Amino acid sequence: MPPLALTDDEFAAVQAAAAPIHPSQRDAFLRALAVELERYPAVGPGVVHRCAAELQRRYTVAAHAETSAEPRHLRARQAAS
Repeated sequence: MPPLALTDDEFAAVQAAAAPIHPSQRDAFLRALAVELERYPAVGPGVVHRCAAELQRRYTVAAHAETSAEPRHLRARQAAS
C-alpha cells in the first residue's frame, strides 16, 4: 500500500488523534485510520477528523474502574491518618 499523502496539518491531526490511544493499541489505530482514509478519493482535514474521531471511539481503552470524587493522593493521606 503506498503511503498516504497528508498535509502537515492533516498529519498533525492524525498525531493528535493517536495521542490518547493506549500505546499498545496505537499501531492498530493508525493502520485502521490509513485503511479508512484510503477509501476516499480526496482526503482533507474534515475527512481526517471524522475518520479519526470514529476510530477513537473503538480504540480508546476504558478508564480504570476505580473512580472517586477525591483524588488518589488525598485518599492516601486520609488512610494514613
